[in-house]
Amino acid sequence: MKEWKRSLRISLKYARSLLRGYPFFYAWQQTPHQSYLYPHLWCDSVTAIPDRGSPEIRENRVINLQLAASKIHQLQLNPGQIFSFCNCVGDPTLSNGFKAGPVFVRGQVQTGVGGGLCLIATNLFHTFLVSGCQILERHCHSIDAYGSDRFYQLGQDASISYGYKDLIVRNHSDVALQLRLQVLPEKGQVVSSLWGQSPCPWQVKVDSVVLQELLSPSTTNSTSNISGWIVETQRSVRDRADNSRARTRSKDMAQEPSWQLDYRAVSVYKPCTDSSL
Repeated sequence: MKEWKRSLRISLKYARSLLRGYPFFYAWQQTPHQSYLYPHLWCDSVTAIPDRGSPEIRENRVINLQLAASKIHQLQLNPGQIFSFCNCVGDPTLSNGFKAGPVFVRGQVQTGVGGGLCLIATNLFHTFLVSGCQILERHCHSIDAYGSDRFYQLGQDASISYGYKDLIVRNHSDVALQLRLQVLPEKGQVVSSLWGQSPCPWQVKVDSVVLQELLSPSTTNSTSNISGWIVETQRSVRDRADNSRARTRSKDMAQEPSWQLDYRAVSVYKPCTDSSL
């Protein structure tokens, strides 16, 4: 992309976020010596690092993951504050220390600077999703490039493209939170967790259902074709306090508090061909 087009795209993206008021609430402070203030685990997520591509690609992927994680680990999210992946990590350029890795561009797997960061975004999205945080912006991958070897559950991934696609989440609870994120190359894992100064106030359940398989129109080399998908993800929550009160009532009077749908997204993955990246 020409530099002026990229700059324009980034400016337009920021303007849209500004109109929504997001930048005024962005979380920015990392609190490495205050983890003891957040003793209550809300949720955690573990994502495997794909062992695919050339040795250089695998090494670059890990470098990108570690660099991004260093900008997010132990981020403080006070009530009302917003996490923006792009705001925390910044522009993934060579001058900012990022390397070339696998990226998805218009339904194809290519190599680009900052490639691999979607793995962290996917891991974090799952953590925020199952914790009940408010999802303000999230984008799925354009394709299901890894097929059955994918590192995410369909409908529960997140794609990142600086100035175009972001993962934006608000802590809409009354509890101060700390986000922890580590890359463990020796285990081949990315691990994130969300910790609160008090326990999570709600129960959460998440369901992702495949609505339709999108078959590739190509009839040649069919063994390397990967289907596309249309997937619906829904999240429902209920207040823990309401559930606790219901349990204390007599059996005749007790009523389970109802689940309230608070998030729904439809993810569309286009058919593609297999890739070793």
